[in-house]
Amino acid sequence: MREQAAFEARTLVRQSSVCVISTISKNLQGYPFGSVSPFMTDNQGRLIFYIAGIAQHSRNLTEDSRMCATVFDAAEQGDQNAHARVTVVGDAAPVPAEESEALLERYERQYPEAISYRQAHDFQLWRMEVKRVRYIGGFGHIFWIEENEWHAQEPEWTLEDEKRMVEHMNDDHADANQLMLELMHQVQADDVTMTTIVPDGCYLRANDKNYYVQFENVCMDSKAVRMELVRLTKAARKALSSETE
Repeated sequence: MREQAAFEARTLVRQSSVCVISTISKNLQGYPFGSVSPFMTDNQGRLIFYIAGIAQHSRNLTEDSRMCATVFDAAEQGDQNAHARVTVVGDAAPVPAEESEALLERYERQYPEAISYRQAHDFQLWRMEVKRVRYIGGFGHIFWIEENEWHAQEPEWTLEDEKRMVEHMNDDHADANQLMLELMHQVQADDVTMTTIVPDGCYLRANDKNYYVQFENVCMDSKAVRMELVRLTKAARKALSSETE
């Protein structure tokens, strides 16, 4: 049951692009300070934020690394208490310079509007090391998920390898991107690009929105990714062709 809860919580976070982040206020000593922020997850499930140097959160985190991020599906209707939500608690630090450029390229693929931030207000990537996760899947379905239960194993590929896989899908298999998006999210679009690959899924972007596609199998190398994408594409072709018969 705990393993399933960790899977559900991680999937909700993977599917989300915006969260409420709270840091310890420097201006109002000792009080939490919260706001809405886009975020990205890395291969291990750590949260990545792109924050301006003049922002309150940058100033707060420079003084005190503790923070939390609350993720929920705002599109869900009805009683929000009955819907799943995740609170990720941990410590944030700037991404080291030797990792920053490749990780920023990944971030900008998911959020193209961030490209213009490079020259504005000294934006910087921050990475949150997860300490503990609180998952509420609904009434009575509540778990604390520990650090070792949350972190996924680092895959064998690098960010540069991922970039090449993404470019290959966009250059040579644009039709597969369209098929997967329609199969998994019932969304049809002429322009669908793959932006990111993580061990348990990939991200497609269409109509200025990111869509997470869950893999059936966790992929730890590029060969496994290729096999999973082929499987998804074939499943999409079969499902969509049967609907038109």
